[in-house]
Amino acid sequence: MQPQRERVKLGKDRNWWRLLPVLGALGLIGLMLVLTFMPNELDDANVEPSAVALLRSPTPSMQPSPTLIAAPFPARPADPPPIQLLPDNLGEIRVVTVQPELALTTVPPNLPDNSTRLPTIVPVIESATSMPVATFEAATVTPLPTLTARPTPATQSQRYAIVHSPAGHNLVQVAANELVSIAAVDAYAERFMALLPEQQRLLIPRNEQLVAVDLATGRELWHYGLLPKTALDYTSRLTLDQAGTGVYLIELNQATMIWRLSHLGLNDGILLQPVQNFKLPAVDQLLLTSTGQLWFSTPETLFYYDSATQAYQEFGSLSNAAILGDGRQPLLGVFRSPTMFNLINWATGEERPVELAAIPFDRMLRAGFLSNDQTILVVDSAASPTSSLSENNDDYLAYDLQTGRLIASIKHSMFSSLYPTTSADQWLVVTPDYVNSKRDFSLWNIATNTLTEVFEPAIVGDQNILWLGEVAGAPIKPLGNEFQAAVTPLPSPVSIFDKTPLPTILPATTKPVALIASGGAIQRINSDQQMELLADFGVRTFPRYNQLPLVLQRPQARLWQLLDLTTQQTVEWKFEKVLSAGDLDFNPLLAPDYRSLLVIVGQDLRRTDQFTGSSQLIQINLQTSEWDVITDSWTWPELQWAKPIAWHDDSAYFLQVEVNLKVLWHVQLGPPFQATKLAEIPFVVANDPAVSSVPIYASIVVSPNQRWLLYPLATANKETMLVKVLDLVEQQSHEFTLPLIDLVHLSFAPDGERFGLILPSLNNQNNSYVSLYEFAQQRWYQLDTGFYANGIDQFLWSPDGKWLAVNFGYIGLNRRLSIYNTQQPSLALRSEIEPIEHRLLALGNDGKTLLTGQTWKPAFTQLTWREHEWQTEWRMAPLEINLDSLHYVYPR
Repeated sequence: MQPQRERVKLGKDRNWWRLLPVLGALGLIGLMLVLTFMPNELDDANVEPSAVALLRSPTPSMQPSPTLIAAPFPARPADPPPIQLLPDNLGEIRVVTVQPELALTTVPPNLPDNSTRLPTIVPVIESATSMPVATFEAATVTPLPTLTARPTPATQSQRYAIVHSPAGHNLVQVAANELVSIAAVDAYAERFMALLPEQQRLLIPRNEQLVAVDLATGRELWHYGLLPKTALDYTSRLTLDQAGTGVYLIELNQATMIWRLSHLGLNDGILLQPVQNFKLPAVDQLLLTSTGQLWFSTPETLFYYDSATQAYQEFGSLSNAAILGDGRQPLLGVFRSPTMFNLINWATGEERPVELAAIPFDRMLRAGFLSNDQTILVVDSAASPTSSLSENNDDYLAYDLQTGRLIASIKHSMFSSLYPTTSADQWLVVTPDYVNSKRDFSLWNIATNTLTEVFEPAIVGDQNILWLGEVAGAPIKPLGNEFQAAVTPLPSPVSIFDKTPLPTILPATTKPVALIASGGAIQRINSDQQMELLADFGVRTFPRYNQLPLVLQRPQARLWQLLDLTTQQTVEWKFEKVLSAGDLDFNPLLAPDYRSLLVIVGQDLRRTDQFTGSSQLIQINLQTSEWDVITDSWTWPELQWAKPIAWHDDSAYFLQVEVNLKVLWHVQLGPPFQATKLAEIPFVVANDPAVSSVPIYASIVVSPNQRWLLYPLATANKETMLVKVLDLVEQQSHEFTLPLIDLVHLSFAPDGERFGLILPSLNNQNNSYVSLYEFAQQRWYQLDTGFYANGIDQFLWSPDGKWLAVNFGYIGLNRRLSIYNTQQPSLALRSEIEPIEHRLLALGNDGKTLLTGQTWKPAFTQLTWREHEWQTEWRMAPLEINLDSLHYVYPR
């Protein structure tokens, strides 16, 4: 038997002295804790011990640290989100979480005075919506066909196409052994074709006329003048009306951006209703129904236009701009999310969601197709960007729209095209064979999931074919010789560089337009086209918040001065030696209060100096004109590789670039001078080809007011990065997580207290967010959502920073311009503007005045938002200037 160990008890009859070492150790620990938490001046500042040197420790840190300083400032605790008081009728407002540390808050509309009533920013739809029946015209609702109720394929069906050749454009029937020419047509004819064997009618565009032909006699019945056509028009449409006795025609005039809706009798071409002319927001895709209704989309929103009231309204958000259907079918289809396809009865607004089964949607959804009976959906899932173009890594995925079940899938080339036939389970796949200069035609049988090659005539391989699809009924016979004659070619598009300059509109009063810096001179252009010299001998300009910039001048070899363009006052000083103004020797930083200038030079400036280092740091007092050498690279060796990036009081911040690191320094200008390393930032944040095709480099950015400094760090998640935000005034820090993105894409407000940024979505490659970040609140606001990319000049702030214009024409969404109120983040107005003719230069403090310039032939135009459109206030004839030389622009 093993002896039992005796438990130690504190009693008179026990050896309690055995616990003395334990009690002594506990007492020592308690004493250390008391000393640690005794109040001192550092506790009052709520500073971590690692930040002592930063807050003016008497011992300077002059040696580089071999490790990353993770927390250069004490972390600022995140304040609770402010409570937003929203109007009662805004509908759903929700927080959209992109990732755990980044929350985007959708923002409500807040329209400025005398602006139009515009669509609100719609949150992502979580469930099906229904429109009130009263907003739609009465129509017979056709129930969604079931799989067992599929119509029997037509006994006869023909295939039609348009052949494009140097000789012209021809509508052809694709017969067994030949291409049978039916008629010569205009270019872009596919948008205005109606092949109607059942009604014995054929509608074709010839010489910019819509021509109706009687198939029984082959003779023209009537013609109707079309608007001018261009290759850029992807939205004009023609469809048979619900009664089968007329056609609806919707056209866009590319010159005026005005839509025209016509309803013509099929037999006589007489207008059944008055022509309607109207404007719409920027349209990505459009569906014209057989009752004359219009459904259109932007990449992120579905809209419905009522031609009776000439008003449009939003109908929910989209993850893809595609609108599936032909307008004669009872339903249209849209993607609310990559895996949620919604069928909408366009007559009533009733909506049925179909949850698609698990699919490889980690790749981009490129397109969707509906069978003619609307029972089958085929999705084109695009290949991964890292795949080889020679590999067939794309998929056609067929879904049963009753159950959402995946029923068939095939691989295909990314250049293939897909067309439904008269049978729901038969699809035509056309694949170009560039090696043999031909096209391969195959039938995809969804029921058996097999491809069968279709042998079409060899001539198809030598022609540019635009497939029109299958049409039930007997073949359309070739028309007479008068229709076979080639049509007059449409006018060739005129290059923007060859366009006629905009006419000159002289203003009623003279207004300043812009400051232009060229050859050291600062000139002001007025709206009467007069130029006034404001400053000469300019070396640098320093922008100021909501004011004209300051100009650094050197009128003489040793004389320097700073000119205030507003007051025309100057302060001047002289160096004892001539200073070279080259970029390598002269890199000034102006203090945020405009009272001091910090300069690094590579030479002596005093006659008595003994220049021992390769660089000197000079401070110039702009109040007294005094200047002094603070330090040199002999005292602080890193000075020769560093440059000043921010400055507050006697604290300056420098960035030093090494081979693999960027080093951030805090410098106390003194006296005494003291340099402390804040952080070592890896040069590359991410370099993983599986995540990003190009490395993501670390960009260190500073806000215009020099208060906020941001830099990125890598995280364990390869698809994200941690962004450190240093408050250089309060000497605190906070952080947030972002998807991998270069911080140079940040667009700061002029006051520096917020920035705009387009953020990619981590959970949906098709989406990105136009976002606003508030430094003080540490909060993100989602201003817009869609499929965008960071572009050039997409953000434009008003001088006071209260308004933000985003020109989506620069990032892939043609002509759309949105202006947001950034004080109470909300949409102010949304409109169209031609991004090529109107390059945004300035936004007025009223949020409704724009100064724009022509891109190809510089000219200035001032626009004001009145009566629901941009109206031209004045326009200046083209000037021989470079828009990139603008240093300050009006209106102010």
